[in-house]
Amino acid sequence: MNTLVTDPLVEGILRILLIDDEPIARRILSQPLAEMGYHITMAVSGNDAVQLLENHDFDLVLLDIGMQDGDGYVVLEALRRGEAVRWVPVIMTSGYKSETQIMRALELGADDYMIKPINLGFLRFKIRNFQRVISLQSMNRTLLDRVRQKRQLLEDQIAIEFEYSTRIQKTLLFGTIPVVPGGVFTSARAQAAQGINGDFIEVISVYPDSVDILIGDVMGKGPLAAILGADVKLQVQRQISTRLTTSNAKRFSVGEIVNAIHGTLTPKLIELESFVTFLYARVDKAAGKLTVVCCGHPPLIILSDGHTRLFGSPNLPLGLLADEVYVEQQCDIFAGASVICYSDGLSEAKNSQGEAYGEDRLMQELAPYHQSPWGANALVETVYASVLRFIGGQDLADDLTLVVATVPNAGAVPHRLRLARELCHITELRSFIGNFAREQKLTDDLADKITLVAVEVFTNTVFHSSSEITNSMIEVQIRHHDGSVWLLLEMLGPYFNPMRETLPLEEPVDLNREGGFGLHIINSLADTFDYSYAAGVSCMKLSFLDLPR
Repeated sequence: MNTLVTDPLVEGILRILLIDDEPIARRILSQPLAEMGYHITMAVSGNDAVQLLENHDFDLVLLDIGMQDGDGYVVLEALRRGEAVRWVPVIMTSGYKSETQIMRALELGADDYMIKPINLGFLRFKIRNFQRVISLQSMNRTLLDRVRQKRQLLEDQIAIEFEYSTRIQKTLLFGTIPVVPGGVFTSARAQAAQGINGDFIEVISVYPDSVDILIGDVMGKGPLAAILGADVKLQVQRQISTRLTTSNAKRFSVGEIVNAIHGTLTPKLIELESFVTFLYARVDKAAGKLTVVCCGHPPLIILSDGHTRLFGSPNLPLGLLADEVYVEQQCDIFAGASVICYSDGLSEAKNSQGEAYGEDRLMQELAPYHQSPWGANALVETVYASVLRFIGGQDLADDLTLVVATVPNAGAVPHRLRLARELCHITELRSFIGNFAREQKLTDDLADKITLVAVEVFTNTVFHSSSEITNSMIEVQIRHHDGSVWLLLEMLGPYFNPMRETLPLEEPVDLNREGGFGLHIINSLADTFDYSYAAGVSCMKLSFLDLPR
């Protein structure tokens, strides 16, 4: 590799790479070209040329076809494959006048071909002509760089907007769902699609014996959809707050709230040329009533008494007609019943054949619920897993949002906790049981027993049971009833009974120990253990006698 020393930084100097393994040929060409004012870099082989092309910028290449370490065609092909140098003009040189060689060179991307000995006068004019092309290419590269910079700035701005929108969606549109609002068990799953699609949910316990559920979808995507979704939730909370602080003891109705936010939001939505599908449901456990106003949203599903049915005739979405009046519907709801609210991103989720999941398939998936004492969490995860299996590897085209409310059976409402399948949540489980024990005034001995057993069952489940759902949850319930403490753990996944085998006792039970012989701890400390499995859901029930003190 040899380089003639000429200042390459002077603006306007043409940078030429001369590739030839013959010293005389290099000397014959390099000297007059340098005298013409060009910056000349010389490569003595094809390998040297490839390295130079990878690490330096050139405006023009003079390339000899025949070289000892490989012909110039190889260098030409490598040059045309490189993104940065593929447009650099190449003049092939050779001592042969073979038409086949010339055709092959042109076919591989050479811009010109000259026969040795090179006519320096012709070469001067060819280089001058190429300078026009090089100048245009330089301008194009400059413009392309500007376009890339602007595109990068735009992409950065979009990324920032997407990040803010995602945070709005997670914190304001989805938020955190309380586990036992108004004495009703609730669970939710909100899976955002690519981009922000405007789904939102809210669960509010306005009165101590009922729960209000909101689920909606704003037309469109992006920050505007996120902001409008957050505004709908804000308006609902304002209307509720106003009535709670100014009205008498009479309860406000669901229809009253929906029509109030319709009056506030619809003029704005019309101006923005947008609309919102929206469902507002109230589960009144004390009165045994379910009240619904459905504004262009998919109807909810009721599971009760062995029957699965849709409920909620749709009115128009919010934002279409300013004089629309929204009418509520009501039906009976009993202990053990569940209410399932979902977005159209669930029912319209498509598989690789373009087939939609559909409400019929959803109803069929929910049918086994009537034969299994599942909680709200297992029901949410069962439906979600079914949708994921149906769409396979397809991306969600729209947000998939699902809210379930289950009315507990009569009696004391259990304390309830939902934990992800990760050992780091053991501390949260211990704290949950400790708080329950203090509230129920359990003895330290009984509290320790329950805690040890709960931790062992949870640990065994995390280690040995799996789920097809990312961030799958384990539901924990505990209650004090008829002289016993009842503990329940429920999760989605394959059959897993932690008591399928019993380990022999090899040492005394240590109540401060939580590992090593977990199955023996469960078997020895729990007074009863019952395991059931149905339709992909494991349910473990344990009891502990609270002996008289």
